[in-house]
Amino acid sequence: MILYINTSDEEKVALALGKAGKLIAKREFKAKYRQSEKLLPAIDLLLAKNKIKLSDLLGVVAVNGPGPFTATRIGVTVANALAYGLNIKIAGLRADEFDNIEDMVSRGWEKLSKAKKEKTVEPVYDREPNITIKN
Repeated sequence: MILYINTSDEEKVALALGKAGKLIAKREFKAKYRQSEKLLPAIDLLLAKNKIKLSDLLGVVAVNGPGPFTATRIGVTVANALAYGLNIKIAGLRADEFDNIEDMVSRGWEKLSKAKKEKTVEPVYDREPNITIKN
């Protein structure tokens, strides 16, 4: 089973479970600026409703942007942590590479099947950093 995480939209989060590129289950919810509070419980709920344990996951696909800094970073960080902690494959998928959740699962599967196990995913932000330095 593969877990798909998309936090590249500041308004909502999309999660999916897939097998061999086919959508098995999905969960989409509003999370405007609250991805850090809602993402992990939502993953737990999606897995529990489908009687899947974390140890059943064979890979994770993270939509790595382009998107808002915090929202994108949260999804990518959780995906990288799961892949590292469970010793499973990870792949990144850009938001402009798919049109809907079924397409995300299909295209993400293609990338994951080519990924190396040691890989991590890096986020892609929708604009340059806006950093203020005080003198």
